[in-house]
Amino acid sequence: MLLVHGRNGAPDQPQIAEIAEAYLAAGWRVIAPELPNSSALLESGPASELTLTGHLAAAAEAWHWVLSEWPSETCALAGHSIGAFVIAHLAAGTPTTHHVLAVSPAVSGLALLDARRAMGPPAVAELEREAPLFRAEMETQDAAPALARTNARLGVVTGAEDGIVPISYARTYFASAGNGRFFGALPGEHHCPAGPACADMLKAALAALGA
Repeated sequence: MLLVHGRNGAPDQPQIAEIAEAYLAAGWRVIAPELPNSSALLESGPASELTLTGHLAAAAEAWHWVLSEWPSETCALAGHSIGAFVIAHLAAGTPTTHHVLAVSPAVSGLALLDARRAMGPPAVAELEREAPLFRAEMETQDAAPALARTNARLGVVTGAEDGIVPISYARTYFASAGNGRFFGALPGEHHCPAGPACADMLKAALAALGA
């Protein structure tokens, strides 16, 4: 399973480790790369240069490596936030993908921008200051068409109190796919769910996905 972190993410962050641990407990091999332009990874390059297309390209390289390294194995995708945006595109291009597990999933750049606008002008200004290239792409990048082309089983786990990806947009992500199997919202959790309740929810999601 390839696990794709989000903006300013890292494989050892709690919300990413929680996903990895759920898969490891289910007997999967987990590949969780450090992707470029994350403020949490000091040698990954400037966080200001992050783009959705760049995040996708970097994750695609890792995914192609996984598929070439284990060509006869069952392979799956999991991602958090814009990592979920990325895995929608990867799954659309790989019909053999067993399943997709999206946590706090960003369905589009516009959805992320709308959520920022709901937080108020300072939140939008902060984004424009910290990630101007990312902001410039937001109104044109959409994972929904890729999800519509994806035959893989889909599961979504999200925080019911998430302000970055409000639950309505997580539901849009789920509804955009043709083979949705599991949708779970964690009460009291925000954008980076972790802890015992999240672990139980992830376990249930993997069971529903046949993982």
